[in-house]
Amino acid sequence: MKNWKKTSLLTAIVLLLVLFSVFYLFKMSITIPSSDIEFSPGSDLSSIKLEYSAAKPKNIVLFIADGMGFSHLSLAMHAHQSKNEPSVWNEFEIKGWHDARSYYGPLTDSEASATAIATGTATNFGHIGIDKDGKALKSLFEMASDLQYTTGIVTDSYIWDGTPAAFIAHTRNEDDARDILTQIAESNLNLIFGELEDLGEDDVPEKDETLEILSRRFQLLDRSLEIPSGDNLSKPIAAIFNEDEVQDVSSTPNLTQLTQVALKYLLLQDKPFVLLVECEEMDAASHENDSNRVVQGLKSIQETLSFVLDFSRKQGETLVVFTADHETGGLAVVADFDNYPKTQIKWATKDHTAAVVPLFADGPGAEYFANIHRNWEIGERLKKMVHLDTSQGKDDSKIKLGQELTNPEN
Repeated sequence: MKNWKKTSLLTAIVLLLVLFSVFYLFKMSITIPSSDIEFSPGSDLSSIKLEYSAAKPKNIVLFIADGMGFSHLSLAMHAHQSKNEPSVWNEFEIKGWHDARSYYGPLTDSEASATAIATGTATNFGHIGIDKDGKALKSLFEMASDLQYTTGIVTDSYIWDGTPAAFIAHTRNEDDARDILTQIAESNLNLIFGELEDLGEDDVPEKDETLEILSRRFQLLDRSLEIPSGDNLSKPIAAIFNEDEVQDVSSTPNLTQLTQVALKYLLLQDKPFVLLVECEEMDAASHENDSNRVVQGLKSIQETLSFVLDFSRKQGETLVVFTADHETGGLAVVADFDNYPKTQIKWATKDHTAAVVPLFADGPGAEYFANIHRNWEIGERLKKMVHLDTSQGKDDSKIKLGQELTNPEN
């Protein structure tokens, strides 16, 4: 009897080992390691010719939601949709996507993607305002300033972060805050609102030095955000806040309030303007897989977008372009079947992903942003938009843009 029990036990163990081995081998046979997925760069898009047949916008507002993908967008539409009220996302005339890859492959970081959007040229990781070989690139803001536009940046992140820096600075060292701040102070930028971070660490100057650098160009506003009047109205302004002070709609100030003040200032200059609005919340929250912060950040994005779209429609001459620089976190919105129709958030990673990201446009010239494929194409179109020669008159059926897209891409 004992021998039979031993034999049965051994047989069971052997069978289990065989089953585990088969399962393991089967699993290995159907799983493709990431190293075996070959990157396909796709076709070269550099020969596309463009014709512009729409009314040229006087002003441009570019809104970049750092780290926001289509699942973040889906979450916003599921979680923040009021009954019988249209979603802010449905208000855009043009709805599409773009591939946010860097020059060398499917992934990117904020520096590379923002540089592509700011300059119209694909580049590599960590490159701010420079191409893959380190050559300085002329940005949308630099071109606009040359053409007598007023330019401004509003961010809920620190002001030398990769996204805002790409529109002003040229550097390979995204950690050298002192250099980026100095370049901002030496630029033609008219307005910058944002935070400070990691003061006194490595190449980040202390607060007093930071404010001294900025004051070389900007009038520093106090917490009231009151715009200077009289002779000081035309002088550049800056509003600087502490780390994480600008977060969601409940913070004071918040992104919507800063954007409202910025647009008021830009209108008072009585010139065409280009404004960059950045929300960092999706990226910061998704790197930490912080679902609650994502939900709150989406409210901030939608409230700010709603104000900007309303401004554009009332003002009548402002193009609004909304996009992301990349997706972070591999977020997925899944059903909570125990509490349906409630949903849950699942995460795949704490890093950037190769997912395509939203691209929306509304206002005069919005149709020019349909059929975008790469992030650098956004920059090409924005730069041509401010440089567009409309001397032929609005009655012409088509206004030639002249140059082809000439971006070299993998």
